[in-house]
Amino acid sequence: MTDSFFARLETAERDAWRAIHASPSWERLKKGIDRDFYVTLMTQVYHYTKYNAQNQALMAIKLGSDRLPLLKYCLHHAYTEAGHDLMVLKDLESIGVSAASVKASRPLPETAAFVGYLFRLQERDATARLGYSYWAEGCYPYLEDFLVGLRRDLKLQPSQLSFLVAHSVIDKAHLQEVKDILKETCSADRDLQDGVVEILETTLHLMKNIYDAVHARHPVK
Repeated sequence: MTDSFFARLETAERDAWRAIHASPSWERLKKGIDRDFYVTLMTQVYHYTKYNAQNQALMAIKLGSDRLPLLKYCLHHAYTEAGHDLMVLKDLESIGVSAASVKASRPLPETAAFVGYLFRLQERDATARLGYSYWAEGCYPYLEDFLVGLRRDLKLQPSQLSFLVAHSVIDKAHLQEVKDILKETCSADRDLQDGVVEILETTLHLMKNIYDAVHARHPVK
């Protein structure tokens, strides 16, 4: 059952990214990325990333020692996520955007909805949020067009893309940790597997909404 479960996850992830790549927000990458679009998008990344450690930690609240591997995973992963929002601030500061202005900005409604949904996941079994972690830790191959566009259009160097480039190296190990805990906790429970797939699909749909909202704010001229 484990192999079929991971096949379901891979299919769901691929289909969700296919929908994102077919959207106007992604099609614009072929026409060029302007600075305003990039700043607004990364500002949204800041707004949801700064809460990833907190909403991950909340998933441990209802866990006891009878589910010790999952309890340890939730707390350890929350610890490793802490501070990733600072990488976004560093990248934006490298192109002249002050950290203070980013911190003072209001998230778009779509971003606020995404953050709120992640916090609501504490009502679900702790395995459910692994659907978000699964794609978030392994999304970088799907972002290649975005990275190419940033280098081509904004002339950004790797040192200015610490969140997207350096983060991708960190997350290779994190993705394996997600797969390992999924095998340990969900391999024999179809209901838990369904929950993980559901959250993967929902969170990627909400992420698409963020991309589309940023595109709507900065239409291609």
